[in-house]
Amino acid sequence: MNEHESIRAMLPLAAAGLLSADELRRVEQHARTCEDCRKDQETWSVYAQGLRKLPQPSASAGLMERTRARIIQEQAVAAGRRRQSWLLGALVVFGWTSSLAFWVVARALTGGVFTVMGVNLVNGVAWSLGSTVLAWTTAAAAAIMLGRGREMRRFL
Repeated sequence: MNEHESIRAMLPLAAAGLLSADELRRVEQHARTCEDCRKDQETWSVYAQGLRKLPQPSASAGLMERTRARIIQEQAVAAGRRRQSWLLGALVVFGWTSSLAFWVVARALTGGVFTVMGVNLVNGVAWSLGSTVLAWTTAAAAAIMLGRGREMRRFL
């Protein structure tokens, strides 16, 4: 980037009063000899003056406290979701463990044979299939109940 291009890039900053004294002196010296940069400097100065005349927005009273309260509320909601996720994970592990334990107990009590309508229910495959169907059905019912609970909270 040559000197002209670097000065041209500093023109908006000069109009806003954001340059150091040395940089401002460089811009002014260049603008005295370069017609294009002088015109651009005048244009940027008009823009900067116009911006200074515009009303400045101010934060409403209590904005900081409302924002802080909202952040605390969102953190509490996120903590609740994490707690629910851990609880759901623990319930899944408990379900798998209890199903496996119950299968072992059922096989021991029945001697490995418990036939209903021609199907040995304590067979590993039949037990896994039955447990999976039961788990998916329970999960679907829980999802429906949770969904309705959220709809009720939104309604209230």
